[in-house]
Amino acid sequence: MKLAIIGASIGQIEVCKKAKEIPNLETYCFAWEKGAVCKDLVDHFVPISIMEKDAIADRCKALKIDGVVSNASDKTSLTTAYVAEKLGLHTTPYSQLLKIKDKNWVRQQTNNILGLTSIRFEKVNFQRIKEKIFYPCVIKPITGAAKVGVNFLNSENDFNTLQIDEALKESDFLIEEYIKGREVSVESLSYEGQHNVIQITDKISTGAPHFAELGHNQPADLPQHISEQICKLIPEILTAVNFTNGASHIELKISPDNRIYLIEINPRGGGGQISNRLVTLSTDCDYIKELINISIGSYAYKPTTNTAFCGIRFLCEQTKHLLHYAINAKDYPEIIEYKYDGNPLIEQHTNYERNGYILFSKQAFKNELK
Repeated sequence: MKLAIIGASIGQIEVCKKAKEIPNLETYCFAWEKGAVCKDLVDHFVPISIMEKDAIADRCKALKIDGVVSNASDKTSLTTAYVAEKLGLHTTPYSQLLKIKDKNWVRQQTNNILGLTSIRFEKVNFQRIKEKIFYPCVIKPITGAAKVGVNFLNSENDFNTLQIDEALKESDFLIEEYIKGREVSVESLSYEGQHNVIQITDKISTGAPHFAELGHNQPADLPQHISEQICKLIPEILTAVNFTNGASHIELKISPDNRIYLIEINPRGGGGQISNRLVTLSTDCDYIKELINISIGSYAYKPTTNTAFCGIRFLCEQTKHLLHYAINAKDYPEIIEYKYDGNPLIEQHTNYERNGYILFSKQAFKNELK
């Protein structure tokens, strides 16, 4: 069988490595050659930009590709769906992924799901946002990602001092009611319309105003009845937005009185090493292998069990107290892996602004990495 992997950046390394472990699976990686860190991890590297969707589809058709896959990237997920759909392979349709990227459309589709508490929201172009604003609220670009452009506003003064990238000032935004509580995310795998929850993640963030992610713990430390309610809600959410095949990363908020709110749906595996590393470390699910199996039409559902604790902390200005652990990682057997770029620590406002990470095991160690 032949597998097309879309993208050759860091996020696709685990996909390439896992694909090479599968017997009788020939791998082709499609990406722009500059910075292609996955180039030597596959059988064949094809230097076509992931933005050239039709060119990739034509080459895949000529090669008689059996599956198209990528993970943890919004850009590659769209190209993956486009190409797979052109070839008649297992995927959620490209047009449906475009809808799911529209946060306003997602709100409309999921606002009446029983057990999922609805919130007040308004769609408006940024130029007219003052006409619709209410407080407290969170504003976010309709099709944004990685917390870019996300801001908490508690008063008119917050709005008057708001700083937004010039590139976003012509964009449509969603104004959402602000909900207090803890944030979790949910990794799921879907195959032919059947949805399987694989893991729930506790998310550690900077909080207001930008809610950038500082770390993750798996499994989430939740009461059993809340975990069970989440596992019941996720298939309903995915069905409501017509997501049928592939990985999904859904972010939720749980209020102090245990109401569950949807933050957003991402039609790809979670970034920040959630789907690429943490899920396989914390469960008996070989997540990336199963994602590949979905793409080639050989996925079979198996119940997933939590088997261990693991976590990750991102290095930045807000977590400068953790730099000691990265520098002295050899003294801490709980640390599985770390990366530090050696540069001055960046203050994190989005999920792109990081100097590295510490990947660790053992629940007791998370208290040391607070």
